[in-house]
Amino acid sequence: MSFRPRPFPTLLLAVALLAAPARAGTVSGSLDDLFSRFEAYGFSGSILVVHHGETLLRKGYGLADRKTGAPVEVDTAFDVGSITKQFTAAAILRLELEGKLGTGDRLGKFLPQVAKSVGLDLPPRAVREDLSAITLHQMLSHTAGIGNLYLDQFPSWKEYLQEILKQPLTAPPGTRFLYSNTGYDLLGKIVEVVSGEPYERYLRDHLLLPAGLRSTGFDLPAWRRDRIARYQDWTTRDRPFPVEMPLDRPANLRLTGSGGMLSTVDDLYRWHQALLGDRILSPAARAKLYRPGLDNYGYGWNIMTTSRGTRVIFHGGFDSGLGVAAAFYRFVEEDTVFILLANTHVNGQLSTEFIAQWVENLLFGGPVPMPPPASPAARPRPEIAGRYALPSGGELEVSWRNGRPILATEDPEAILRLTFPDIDAPDEPGSEDAQMTRIFRGIDTGDWEPLRAALGPDQSLETWQGRTRPWWAEQKKALGGFLSVRPVYLLWHDYHDIPELQIFLRLDFERGRRIVRALRSAGGRYEFRPEKIPERVELTLVPQGTPQAPGTYTAWSFRYQTRPRFVFETGGGLKILGARSSMTARRQSTDAAKTGE
Repeated sequence: MSFRPRPFPTLLLAVALLAAPARAGTVSGSLDDLFSRFEAYGFSGSILVVHHGETLLRKGYGLADRKTGAPVEVDTAFDVGSITKQFTAAAILRLELEGKLGTGDRLGKFLPQVAKSVGLDLPPRAVREDLSAITLHQMLSHTAGIGNLYLDQFPSWKEYLQEILKQPLTAPPGTRFLYSNTGYDLLGKIVEVVSGEPYERYLRDHLLLPAGLRSTGFDLPAWRRDRIARYQDWTTRDRPFPVEMPLDRPANLRLTGSGGMLSTVDDLYRWHQALLGDRILSPAARAKLYRPGLDNYGYGWNIMTTSRGTRVIFHGGFDSGLGVAAAFYRFVEEDTVFILLANTHVNGQLSTEFIAQWVENLLFGGPVPMPPPASPAARPRPEIAGRYALPSGGELEVSWRNGRPILATEDPEAILRLTFPDIDAPDEPGSEDAQMTRIFRGIDTGDWEPLRAALGPDQSLETWQGRTRPWWAEQKKALGGFLSVRPVYLLWHDYHDIPELQIFLRLDFERGRRIVRALRSAGGRYEFRPEKIPERVELTLVPQGTPQAPGTYTAWSFRYQTRPRFVFETGGGLKILGARSSMTARRQSTDAAKTGE
């Protein structure tokens, strides 16, 4: 399949150079090299890769607790996020095997009991018919049309359920794939009311212990607190429970059917082994678990086919506010498992889908974007710590943490520059994207034909209009009239061998700018969405200099694979360099109290 665009030749070259093959040597060595480099740029997590029964990598990287400097060990337990959903799905199927429910049962059958369990009186006739008619199958496969709410937005389960009961469905049940944490939270409650046991206890007695999992759960395992990774990446400020230790989360925000379970890479591998046989689920139940429906989703698992003609069954877990990032990939016919559990989202940029693709490429062939290693001849210099003033009026702070220099800022313009180092570089000949210009000028003037022409055969212009009109009006209200659009960065990504071109666009308005990611695929799929830029960025600076010129460092973005360079000059200035542009910050002060040394 060939799909290569014509524009942005210089950007394409830059990406091609970055996507160089991993270093020569064994696969085990290449995997360790990849994650060791990630660790240098701020990654913390535990990794397991097993291929044909041979453990290629089983290792912890980075810090389980930044405050104490405690390292991640291979048996460190992490919050696995939405990987919890597959255990909820297995619990429903187990209850079906016990004859206590069926996946074809309707939600209305259970809602009065669920309501009673959270202190809400709900007569059966009080439930809306469209909500009552949803089946457990539709909830398990994310096709119920239930909205995607979060329990931590509400004081308790009672208020959460009251809002669920009021919310209209987002689509007729069974017609669209719409990912819903709410649906899985309800499934967790159904496990409780049907089994007569707390959700975690049912999982432990009927799934986890029979499968040999003793370090998976929330309250019930005999945890050692020093073996649990802390939450560490608080990049948003609207969270109601700023806790660092998962076990210290408020009672109403603990383990739910949609997420929050703790586990280790070894326990998840035991779960993989248990699902290969019949001791947990029958062959018929496993067939339901892995039967792909809309959007190739089964019950708590994504199921896809690789270009090699084999199945990959996988799921991720994320919480960008807490720093949770997890991935569980099972290449079934190739007898290969990749598990990643991390407690740092690296400012919301750690995409485990990207990393899983790179691990797959290391195992089966393909390019891997290896970040530059630290220079063995250079050592970090504590004297670079201090504050630096930006031309925009914002500020950067360089501090010392666990023996490494950390650059941090909350200045929006600096965050954009650090994320896309060439965002303000002069336009190059041929860099304009005529199609994108037509699309966004059309959106601004009410001419939707350019967008209609870009959409794939299965995409609805009316749906896009419904999404885009209010967003565009909001941008113009906040930032004034629309001026121009230009590409600032291009990124290729092969998502399970399907090439996707991601174009990051800068939309300029009279009083500010926005970044939008546009995606094109070989099959004609097109989409764009505003890129969420974090409120605060922290970058680990890795030394790249020489003994003769020791002031050069680099950072690396896990999400975009950009790598701004930093040169700390003798006179106190700091140059921030992209491939085609630069910016200088002026040193303001040295704050020895924040060096951490």
